[in-house]
This record gives sequence, C-alpha cells and structure tokens, in this order.
Amino acid sequence: MGFSSTAGLIVILSTVLVCSIYLYSSVDLNIVKMDNAYSDYINCLNNKAHEKLIILSAVNSSDTINITLLNNGSLTHEPDKWTVLYNGTPKNFEISPNIVYLTPLNNITIIINATAPARICVVSEYGNKYYYNLN
Repeated sequence: MGFSSTAGLIVILSTVLVCSIYLYSSVDLNIVKMDNAYSDYINCLNNKAHEKLIILSAVNSSDTINITLLNNGSLTHEPDKWTVLYNGTPKNFEISPNIVYLTPLNNITIIINATAPARICVVSEYGNKYYYNLN
C-alpha cells in the first residue's frame, strides 16, 4: 500500500464519519419531535376520555336559545374554544356568566341567536360532541 491509497482511505473514512454524524443528529432531532408529538396526542386522548359535559336544558325565548351545561368531569374547560352548531351551522355565542374557565361541577349558560325547533350540538375543545333536540 502506497501513500496515495492510505491518504484516499483516510479521506473516505473521514467523509463517512462526517456523514454519519450529520445523519445521526438529523434522525435524533426528528425522533425527539415525534416523541413530543406522540406525548401531546396521548395527553389529548386522555383529556378527551375524562371530559364529561352534560346539557341540562335548552330554553327558547323570543329570538335566543339559552343552553345550560354542567361540567361533570374532572377537567377545567375554556368555553371560548368550543363550537356551537345550530342545525349543523356554526353560530356565534355568548357565555353567561362571563368566565374564562369552566371548573368541574359548575354550570355555564351559552346564548345563541336562534329559534326553535332546533338540533343543537356543542363541540368541546377536545372534539367531543354533545347533542340536544329542542322542539
């Protein structure tokens, strides 16, 4: 083996070493991102499983519907992240009392501008749907 073959071998091995370090850092970074995303997913599924909202009543007044919900689960909710569907159409809603968080075993009233008869659906922040038929 001459000088040129030894130098060539060193260049090839150093190139392989640099490439393997680069690939390892890329793969390691992606594995950390995937692990964090999976942990977030599991946390969301756990919250979805432990959520329990109950629609106590829906009362129709002249041009509004008042929907009373009870948080009977163990999670604290943010009602601003909910969606209210009136006959399948998303509606803007007001919250009474005007609170940011709905803690367990507390009630909240959602007010929408609509009239009966109606099929009302409240979609929570975790994606669970709660239906009520108002005749």
